[in-house]
Amino acid sequence: MGSVGAHLGPGWQEHADPAWLAGWEPRRFELAGGTTEVVAMGAGAPLLLVPPLPGFKEAYLACARPLAARFRVVTFDLRARFDGRARWAALLDDLDRVAAAWAPGAAGVVGHSLGGALAQRWAARHPGRVRALVLSSSFARVPAARGHRWARYVEQPLVLAGLRWLPAGAALALGRRLAARGGWVLDPRCEGPVLALMRHGIRHVSLRLALDRVRLAFEYDGRAELPRLAAPALILVGERESAPALAAAAELERLIPGAERRVSPGAGHLHPLSHPEWFARAIAEFALPRLGGAAGAP
Repeated sequence: MGSVGAHLGPGWQEHADPAWLAGWEPRRFELAGGTTEVVAMGAGAPLLLVPPLPGFKEAYLACARPLAARFRVVTFDLRARFDGRARWAALLDDLDRVAAAWAPGAAGVVGHSLGGALAQRWAARHPGRVRALVLSSSFARVPAARGHRWARYVEQPLVLAGLRWLPAGAALALGRRLAARGGWVLDPRCEGPVLALMRHGIRHVSLRLALDRVRLAFEYDGRAELPRLAAPALILVGERESAPALAAAAELERLIPGAERRVSPGAGHLHPLSHPEWFARAIAEFALPRLGGAAGAP
């Protein structure tokens, strides 16, 4: 049976910090129509990490080990191949299957960016199973681009094209300049392994998959169901994220009853990779008391 998961592509390990790879052991797991890869690490209460666009589990590579000191961490590659048009329903069914096999019973759920939208829908589908919901740099809907059309429709495509097609030296130099000034989705800690791993992912994702994920993001609107969410929710956002991203975090906080919001100091959109210690600590402090553990520094 062939793969239906969004795999990062061969050779990515050479770009990663070796410390990130300890315990990172992907295993094949069967989904409808094919297989994906799952990583499970640590012991304790289960914590499902739902990946962002384009669906690579390695988005959590830097924070998985700190989180695994407190939780049974489970993450997986989102589906990249569909029977017909890409659909939220298929992604939800996959998450059902992964959770039933690897995180049965009550669990914490973390979703970053697009993964946060999927986490919201799964929490609404399974109100009794989600004891702690963490939405990182996510949204109830994609924010309008008013006042930010240049960044969304011109600068972002140009940056992506440069990182994908420029020679390695020029692409990494471009990334370092953006990181130094906190441009695009980067922050000053997005250098070395973070930048190299991000570029590897951009170079290996298919354009069709990227467009499918963007379309799914623009289709999503959770405003009607978010006020009915039963799970305690934590909203995480980077201090240096774009104005639309900060507004999206504020909207989530308004819509979800009792939601808390925390800001990652000095971080941009990639804070699970660039600020993994803060990210893991914030999740542990919020989720452990709700999952039956004692909070402490991971």
